Amino acid sequence: MFWTGTHKGPEALSDVFGAIQRFWKTLDFKVTDTIEQGSRVALFGSFTYKSNATGKEMTSPFGLLARLERDKVAYVQFLEDSYGTAGSFKTGGATRFHSDPSGKEFEI
Repeated sequence: MFWTGTHKGPEALSDVFGAIQRFWKTLDFKVTDTIEQGSRVALFGSFTYKSNATGKEMTSPFGLLARLERDKVAYVQFLEDSYGTAGSFKTGGATRFHSDPSGKEFEI
């Protein structure tokens, strides 16, 4: 997902959200909570995407932190269920995991 990571410059935010729309159709976007503290704002909620390539839908919670400087957005951090969003592109095959050091590997 090439839009992840650090982006800089005045066009970065619109470029990232534009890229997201090339890959998914947004079916729902709900902001359930907001917190404002001076020049910082946090938003929480959920969204539902539908992959433009596979047609798979997924719903994820999200958190967004924005910092403003001189009435402009200076920083944005967006958190989502990235495993779920990436899974909307999965077209087949199994994935193996081993998370518990005292447990066994498993396949999804």
